Amino acid sequence: MKLNIRTLTAAGVIACLSALSPAVNAETFKVTISAAHGPQLPWIGMIKNFMIPEIDKRLAAGGKHNIVWNEAFGGTLAKVGGELDAVGSGVAEMGFVYTIFEPAKLPLLAVSFMAPFGSDDPRVLNKIMYEMNDEMPEMASQWTRHNQIFLAALSTDTDYLLTNFPVNSIADLKGKKIGAAGSLALWVNGINAVPVHGDFATHFNNIKTGVYDGLIAFTTGMYPPKLHQVAPYATRVDLGSMMIGAVTINKAFHDRLPPDVRKIIKDVGKEYNVRIAEQLQSLAGDFEKKMKDEGAKFTKLPDEERRKWATTMPNIAKNWADTNAKRNLPAPKVLTAYMKKLRDNNVQLVRDWDKN
Repeated sequence: MKLNIRTLTAAGVIACLSALSPAVNAETFKVTISAAHGPQLPWIGMIKNFMIPEIDKRLAAGGKHNIVWNEAFGGTLAKVGGELDAVGSGVAEMGFVYTIFEPAKLPLLAVSFMAPFGSDDPRVLNKIMYEMNDEMPEMASQWTRHNQIFLAALSTDTDYLLTNFPVNSIADLKGKKIGAAGSLALWVNGINAVPVHGDFATHFNNIKTGVYDGLIAFTTGMYPPKLHQVAPYATRVDLGSMMIGAVTINKAFHDRLPPDVRKIIKDVGKEYNVRIAEQLQSLAGDFEKKMKDEGAKFTKLPDEERRKWATTMPNIAKNWADTNAKRNLPAPKVLTAYMKKLRDNNVQLVRDWDKN
């Protein structure tokens, strides 16, 4: 009889603990999420208006955990170029990182810039870059070495030439000064134009004062600062959509989270990856129409001229791959994977950067 009582008592205790376990295990997590720019930019706005509330909604549906957010947008915590360190150090648990400004720390993430004239669709490129970051240990290690995990990519709408003179052929660009920061300078050098450093904070005045004659940029970046007012000739070249940034989470913090919370954050990141690309593609069309209505003159570089640009410039992709291979970085493998993804997505290539 005593044995039966003990057995029933133990069973009752276990049942009570099981019933109480959701409340015992429930946790509130404090998350600071940083960005160098404010929510007026679509990719930061979507973090604020979609990513954060969607994570909250899914956590609430689970009924166990919740997050208290501290939104450190607009450079209040990390300026441009400081976002990678902010998330990696844990000053911010999550953040938006501009990969375009981290060529030394994140060299493999420059692959789209090193193989231009690829997809002109940010939806395609964001899909490819998400898959590569998610599937390839070589790409994932770029993030983990900085104590963070990739959640979503940001790829721009396709790059244009915006100039204060008409462009009908690449010969028209010879000797012209073109605003082209970072890797874009390699594209300009290849056609005997003169690259000049600039960014969206300086482009307008630089063109207005003659520092340069035009720039390479994407529509969603060109329209808000009204660059077409000083450079009214918009020449569609389809230099391609480019990955310029990513949403990441601090790895040490991520690894402490319960599995269900990690899954929600990953799933929402994947959905953000799709949504932001769709939004940029839609905005690009809207902004092009507004630019036309405001006097911009849109033309398309003839296909043979586009091909000439792509095929006469040095093979910057191979040079990039070989240089990084000497540093024991698997850039050749990343380039091969990237080109295969473009082909698998039926992108019409004008140059096989991995072959010639």
